[in-house]
Amino acid sequence: MGVRCLGHYNRAMDQILHELNSADTFSKGMKLGVKAGIYGPGPVLLAGMIGFGAMGHGVGLSWLQTTSISFLMYALPGQIVFIEMMSMGASSSLITIAVALTSTRFLTMVLTLFPQIPKAHKEPSRLLSVHLVAMSSWAFCMRDFPKMKPEVRYGYFLGIGLICWLLAVPGTILGYIVYEYVPIWVVLPLVFVNPLFFLLSFVDVVVPLNRIAIVIGGLSGAFFYSYFPENALLMSGLGCGTLAYLYDYFKRKKSSA
Repeated sequence: MGVRCLGHYNRAMDQILHELNSADTFSKGMKLGVKAGIYGPGPVLLAGMIGFGAMGHGVGLSWLQTTSISFLMYALPGQIVFIEMMSMGASSSLITIAVALTSTRFLTMVLTLFPQIPKAHKEPSRLLSVHLVAMSSWAFCMRDFPKMKPEVRYGYFLGIGLICWLLAVPGTILGYIVYEYVPIWVVLPLVFVNPLFFLLSFVDVVVPLNRIAIVIGGLSGAFFYSYFPENALLMSGLGCGTLAYLYDYFKRKKSSA
């Protein structure tokens, strides 16, 4: 059954990529983006939001509060930090700083994604569409943009982004409801499906730096958490991420020399 589903998924994605090669309008790109979102990052993000909905129920938030966080914030790591710190009674200023730090990744995502999209005379506001950037949709767009015409890219991004964003609300509500009927050890791990999908998206990339960062980040994160649980993410992300970049930089410099 699993092999059959995987085969259907691969055929569907191959068909979408084939159609992307010949797509030449904004509307066609958006339709293909919606299809790609339904087959790719959409279900993954839906699973993560189900886990978040259950988490919101567990800390005592109402279904409206939990759903509003997903709809307005739309950043799963930031959402988790938000409700965890709020449940512990942290001040508003500390919550704001912590959530802002978890969301700094979107700056690099936007700076690497949007320069690949040429500016058109008639198109939806880019300032508003930034809200649709997510880890999973960004990974798909970065993979597929080189395979399509530049004028199709913005529509493709909007298609994937919209379908993922619209799935966030029903996923959160569903997770909030099933919290009382499904064991917590089944629901809460769904939160980690989205970052795992993002990680696996870079397993077969040809850029060595990505592979180096994945290996060093995974090993150092587990090590630092054993001794410095409060600062493990910062130490492994910023510290070891910088080391991985420097290693790759000097390696490429030596090769070019």
